[in-house]
Amino acid sequence: MKKYENLFKQTLTCTLLFFSHIVVADIDSNIYSPSELTRRAEIWINQQLAMPQQDDIQINVSQLDERIGDKECQQPLQFLLSQPITQRQNTIQIRCTAATSWQLYVPVRIDEVVQAVVLTQNLTTGSSITATMLNTESRERRFTRGSLVTNVDQVIGAKTRRSLSVGQILTLQDLCLVCKGDVVTISISNNGLNVAATGVAQSDGSLGDTISVLNRQSNRTISADVVAVNQVSIIF
Repeated sequence: MKKYENLFKQTLTCTLLFFSHIVVADIDSNIYSPSELTRRAEIWINQQLAMPQQDDIQINVSQLDERIGDKECQQPLQFLLSQPITQRQNTIQIRCTAATSWQLYVPVRIDEVVQAVVLTQNLTTGSSITATMLNTESRERRFTRGSLVTNVDQVIGAKTRRSLSVGQILTLQDLCLVCKGDVVTISISNNGLNVAATGVAQSDGSLGDTISVLNRQSNRTISADVVAVNQVSIIF
């Protein structure tokens, strides 16, 4: 009988120890270290930006200082942004609304990342663009100015309007697809009828610009839109 009594006591002791660990684990689940709070803030902000149009977003959440120590909250944590989500520099507020309430602020930087065409070498004014001079890289939108080159092929043969440095992001404003004095092809469209002529550009122009062109056949100056390297178009 004593043997079974000892066995019962051992079983009871093990059971109490097991449940005591469960209770401790449950209490611990409401205690958050600074690194855990940072991780949860990062998960939350990523969920807010998990939209198709935000595929090219880069999020940098600053790590909370470990010296603030662990935080306890018996209620679900609340997260919100201090400014509209469109702001690049922002702050995530972590709030505990339990009886012993507290709040923390986590700095976050939200950057739009774009595919940009960059230069692989230094170029002087008037240099003709070749494929070996260009490379495509991911860059933060804040570093870009002007209209980005989206298609490398459309600028091959264009000339630089100014000196450009290696690693610089290339924009349409840096180039003239048609430069003053260039012989250009004029495409003329009228009710489905397409006619080609040659002319001489009277000014510089980039993609989409309207420039003056001297028609060699008629010897008249006309206005035409730049559509490609050494190509302009007129639609009647």
